[in-house]
Amino acid sequence: MLAPSTSLAVTLTAPHAVASMRSYWAENSAIRFATSGLIGNAIFFGLDVAFLPIIIGASQKQCFIKASKTIATNAETISFFIAYLVDIVVQHFLNALLVFGLDTIATRDMYLSSLATAYTAYFGTLCGSTILQAYLLRFGIRKTIAFWSTIALGSIVNYLVLNALAARAKSQSNGTKENQFCTTNGSDVRSKRLQVAMISTPKHFAFLGQSRLKSKSSD
Repeated sequence: MLAPSTSLAVTLTAPHAVASMRSYWAENSAIRFATSGLIGNAIFFGLDVAFLPIIIGASQKQCFIKASKTIATNAETISFFIAYLVDIVVQHFLNALLVFGLDTIATRDMYLSSLATAYTAYFGTLCGSTILQAYLLRFGIRKTIAFWSTIALGSIVNYLVLNALAARAKSQSNGTKENQFCTTNGSDVRSKRLQVAMISTPKHFAFLGQSRLKSKSSD
């Protein structure tokens, strides 16, 4: 049994520890971004696993009889592609919820605009990842290993894409008229625009781009 002094110390320390953790979470956007990415990738993997038997079953349907052989042969690649398409929507929402705030998708136009940016920016990665996984599977690599290897490489590519988008947003914002008429809130406007662009990111190791966002907010 704890002594009264020890119990009091625990009582006083626990709320402080919780408050410190919340503060650290709120201030460290890289941690939030990584957490969002890990959850998104786990959901992506679950979707891939769930879609695979559905696609294999569809290849046996009479309505797909002409394409059944092609579907059955490439079922793992097709399930990956479809799961990726769906996961972009999921990741888009997770980034809003955990990283940038739901106010970044508060209106229908903001949501659809940022979601469209997501699909536009990462369609190339989607196709490239699908081809890479199919290539690995043809070499006899297990689907789980091929999946996570593809995700790791895709994360690096998306990291570079995000940095390019952040640099482009910076150069464009420096040349807009808003810098002349909104000098007081200019950094907030640029930060919000970067948030809307970055919220599109379906994959997740974008710490350099995130640090640029933080530096802009502190200007």
